[in-house]
Amino acid sequence: MLLRSAPPVEMPKMPRGQMVRVKLGCMAGLGVLYGAFVWHLAHEKIAPRPNPAARVAIRFIKLPMVIPPAPAPIEPELVQPAPVQFPPPKLVLRHAGHRR
Repeated sequence: MLLRSAPPVEMPKMPRGQMVRVKLGCMAGLGVLYGAFVWHLAHEKIAPRPNPAARVAIRFIKLPMVIPPAPAPIEPELVQPAPVQFPPPKLVLRHAGHRR
């Protein structure tokens, strides 16, 4: 069989509407396959494997819980800020009839 980059001239052409349906069918099929794959990954039940080397004997020791007393509260010092003085603004008045 010869491999060519272009189809032969005598090959019948597919109608344009049919090509759109084929493309849409392929896209829908790929979408269904992708959706099924993602659903399978999301709903897969993976059972944990017990590792015998990771088993370590644990003993729990009950200790009485001793909470140290809270320190005495510190009263905040209220400080008055220094008064702020701004110089008066410089006003530039322009008359409506005066042009430069």
